Amino acid sequence: MRFLPGLLLLLPLVSPLAYAELIDDVFDRGELRIALEANTPPFNFKEGDKLTGFEVELGELLAKEMDVRASFVTIDGTDLLPGVESGRYDVAINHIAMTPELQDRFDFSEPYSYSNAQLIVRKQEKRPLASFEALKGKALGVAQGSQFVEQARTANGVDLRSYPDAKQPIKDVAEQQIDAAISDRLLIPYAIRDSQLPVKEGAALGPTLSLAIPFQKGNPAFKASLDKALQRVKADGRLTALSEKWFGMDASKPVAKVQ
Repeated sequence: MRFLPGLLLLLPLVSPLAYAELIDDVFDRGELRIALEANTPPFNFKEGDKLTGFEVELGELLAKEMDVRASFVTIDGTDLLPGVESGRYDVAINHIAMTPELQDRFDFSEPYSYSNAQLIVRKQEKRPLASFEALKGKALGVAQGSQFVEQARTANGVDLRSYPDAKQPIKDVAEQQIDAAISDRLLIPYAIRDSQLPVKEGAALGPTLSLAIPFQKGNPAFKASLDKALQRVKADGRLTALSEKWFGMDASKPVAKVQ
């Protein structure tokens, strides 16, 4: 028993050394495992067999700055965040808003982009559908899993219609089955061009969203490395150039506040 106090004194010294941080795993593997859905142009999608898009190129830049290779894992949205939480993937770069709820579960990088909700309406729409208040009694379409679902649910009196993907609500707007659809302002110009339907961009709604990269909590060295990589691609203009290439605007800076 006389040796027990000595052993107890050693425990605080041994435990930190035994703890492996995420950054150590990433450097040991020589790769950053990036999870994404690959079905949301222009953020991330496939052209034939090739993975491309704003977030794919961003992931490649960040991995290079961290002196590792980018290893992309295309997965279903239902496994995206649980996979990061369990450690199957190091990060998810999939236009994820840094909400208070998610900050309880994950640590995040600095924001790499900013967005907000925006409506899609018929090209000939004359009604002033410029707020959730104006949508009372109207049918509003939203894709399942969209970060705007909860926001739309808080709007009193709105007939919220949920869809399995983002294309069908646009079609229903054009065919006058619903009054409007709600989506990400950065997605809408591409979605409208891709649909070739008689719809247009509507009003911006709600608060500005900060898009950032989630990873397992308790990895300060990894966060520091990831943030420094992101700061470098911001500082030399590469992030702005990437944003303008894919969105036609600089979305790397916060947008003006909308109601």
